[in-house]
Amino acid sequence: MIFPSQSMSILVVEDIAAMRKMVKDSLRLMGLNNVSLAENGEQALSLLGTTRVDLIISDSNMPKMNGMELLKVIRKTPAWRSIPFMMVTAESDRTLVSEAIDEGVTQFLIKPFTYADLQYRVNKITNQVKHAGPAEIVPTAEVAHETPNEAFGHDFGSATILLVGDLSSDRAVATTIGRLHNVQSAANGEQALEMIHIQATPDLVLMEVALPDTSGYEVCRQLKSDPSTAAIPVIFLTAHATSKEITRGFKAGCVDYITKPADPTVLQARIATHIEIRHAKEDLRNHIDALLENARLREDVERMTRHDIKSPLSAIISTADALLQNGPWTKHVAGALETMRDAGFDALNMVNRTLDLYKMESGAYHFEPASVNLIKLAKRVVRELQSEADQKQVRLSLRPASNCVCLGEESLCLSLLRNLLKNAVEASPPGDTVHIMVNRKAKINLLIHNKGTIPENLRDTFFDKYTTANKAQGTGLGTYSAKLMTEVQGGKIRFMSNHKQGTVLHVALEPAFTNGDQQQMAS
Repeated sequence: MIFPSQSMSILVVEDIAAMRKMVKDSLRLMGLNNVSLAENGEQALSLLGTTRVDLIISDSNMPKMNGMELLKVIRKTPAWRSIPFMMVTAESDRTLVSEAIDEGVTQFLIKPFTYADLQYRVNKITNQVKHAGPAEIVPTAEVAHETPNEAFGHDFGSATILLVGDLSSDRAVATTIGRLHNVQSAANGEQALEMIHIQATPDLVLMEVALPDTSGYEVCRQLKSDPSTAAIPVIFLTAHATSKEITRGFKAGCVDYITKPADPTVLQARIATHIEIRHAKEDLRNHIDALLENARLREDVERMTRHDIKSPLSAIISTADALLQNGPWTKHVAGALETMRDAGFDALNMVNRTLDLYKMESGAYHFEPASVNLIKLAKRVVRELQSEADQKQVRLSLRPASNCVCLGEESLCLSLLRNLLKNAVEASPPGDTVHIMVNRKAKINLLIHNKGTIPENLRDTFFDKYTTANKAQGTGLGTYSAKLMTEVQGGKIRFMSNHKQGTVLHVALEPAFTNGDQQQMAS
């Protein structure tokens, strides 16, 4: 499959709309305009059934069908098996990386990534595809006086090839391979396994199916069952290759099946291709290991930073609390000290929350539910934002019901309330009222209503990362983090927005059982 990069048909699979758009825009900057989009693996498979795809760029963590599940289906489907597959992930899990490599991933891209990172990976895949295409297997080496490695686009130097069985005495095969590589020989399966485990591991094994002491299938199975030798590519070279035998060979773990007598050019090309694939996988593992180490280092730096910030914050909190205890103070001073103490606690919680949001994104956050009085928190947030609302001439109206205790984490609920109410104040037209309603039905419901409207072009991506309505200081993380914090607590968040009624944000959380509930149930 040879094609100029501009004609590549690329499928981007990503559940977050903002990320889909960013990747598509980046590809267009590279001159790649033939880009299809899918929100998950299921949509991707539907598109693959109707659209030519030359490259798949897929996120790893998606609903319905994730990137790993999609990769497995692609590699098991003959029509799609050869499509290059780039996995995009924010995971720092070597198990996931190893599994993806074993399943046949072509490249990895670690979030966060830059335009240059994406361009480098796409160009590398494009070059690999060009070199692997059947049109490249042309004996131009004789014309241009190139080595076969150069003619086929490979540049890895001399490799060690182990010949097993009758191939060890096949001069034609040994001569063909020996022009480029270091050749070793084993007369039977037992000797081959002994040489592989005791001597230096070969880069590739070229083996007969019928061996004096066992079958090549059994030797291949033993190599693949041992983690230390599983990565060694095995090619069967035999005079008798029925469909049944070929299928059996691939099930045993071989990477290729060549029928004797093999054309020297084809034999050299097959060997070169599989050695390069092995080296590419090793390079990929090393690259991913480095990226994972960088990710862990970043997390360590964040932890140290949080630790350094925690010390002065703790001092502020302790000092404010000690002063409150050593009163009496005037009402104004006592109120100021309480505000200082509460602000210190809030800042401390925000510092602790930085890594938590990343854990929520990756599904690694450990939720510890407790009873949370949502009315109490709502009153506190209203007090905090009163000054900001006054400056904008926006009134705040809290209408609480009774017994609104939800099952959640207080710091999460507090951050959730702050994000949503702050956004509502900013979006509300001056002179209007932001209504905050908290009630209890089947769920604990929080409703925040303002007369502003969400722009139509943002409604489909309102809860996506980096979506913002052109606010100068906006990060586009407020509603995104609110959604994460709601869902990690087992709740749901949605909105309704139109020009007639304005915007209503609705958060539904699980109710907590209070003493009153238990008494009512007992009676």
